[in-house]
Amino acid sequence: MKCVILAGGSGERFWPLSTLDLPKQFLKLFGEKSLLRQTFERLSFEVSPHDIFVVTNKRYVDMTARELPELPKENIISEPERKNTAPACTLASLMFGEEEILFVVPSDHYIPETERFWDHVRTAKDFLEDHEGIMTFGILPTRVETGYGYIEVGERVADRVFKAVRFHEKPDHDTASFYVQSGNYLWNSGMFMYRVGYFVEQMKKHAPQVIEPFLSKRDLVEVYREVPSVSIDHALMEKADRIYVMRANFTWSDVGNFKSLKELGMKSSGHVILRDSENVFALTTKPTVVIGIKDVVIVESEHGILVCDMEQTEKIRNVLKDHT
Repeated sequence: MKCVILAGGSGERFWPLSTLDLPKQFLKLFGEKSLLRQTFERLSFEVSPHDIFVVTNKRYVDMTARELPELPKENIISEPERKNTAPACTLASLMFGEEEILFVVPSDHYIPETERFWDHVRTAKDFLEDHEGIMTFGILPTRVETGYGYIEVGERVADRVFKAVRFHEKPDHDTASFYVQSGNYLWNSGMFMYRVGYFVEQMKKHAPQVIEPFLSKRDLVEVYREVPSVSIDHALMEKADRIYVMRANFTWSDVGNFKSLKELGMKSSGHVILRDSENVFALTTKPTVVIGIKDVVIVESEHGILVCDMEQTEKIRNVLKDHT
């Protein structure tokens, strides 16, 4: 089995901590190690660094090499431009033979229980050695959450393995409540596993506009000019003939925004004084006084200052696009 880390994102929702020069996967949000480093160490718990590959944007190749010195330089796969996860997965997959099993993971998630994580990964790999299909990993919800996509679960086919009925976009609060109460919906973790031959076959069938430019054997820069920017969920997962879901119960977060840091137990940092205020999350280097407000995020860095309603942190990306 080979492991592929997707590490080409820009982490705009973590501005002003993250920037184009220091995206989210390189931030040290939990201790002294970056999210990318933690992901690499989680995988290398059972897999040799020679079997781990990182797909990243060309501007982050050197940063990745410095962050992961054990990783062979040739295992860093450079994308000439950002085109979302479907092209990244396709580029990586076509490097291997049809019988190779790939385990694909984002670079910036929080999974502290490494042994429990690998217990699920081994079960998924064993299943795919005997069954054709794509395995996704669905996390058992612990709360009503509108910031995650969900996977609707069908019949059980093996230990912790179910048929995936449908992928659902991020829901509103009432819909998320229904999902959690029904017990048939799992959080979509964005991790998946497949045999390369099946992936290529399914991409040709369901997303030819993505894979055909790669199969043309042209220059990679030319390929990326032509290939559409689309997520692997939209390009393939929602359409593939056989999708399975591993029902996972390890601690997981996609660390999608500042609110998620607070939910994971991170405390405000810096000298923060609260008066008549509640549910405030502040990361500052200067003394900060907060008076008479609630449900707010305050983040200060050398790149700027963010003041945001706790429930609207998802909008940071859009605001940056409008003003940069």
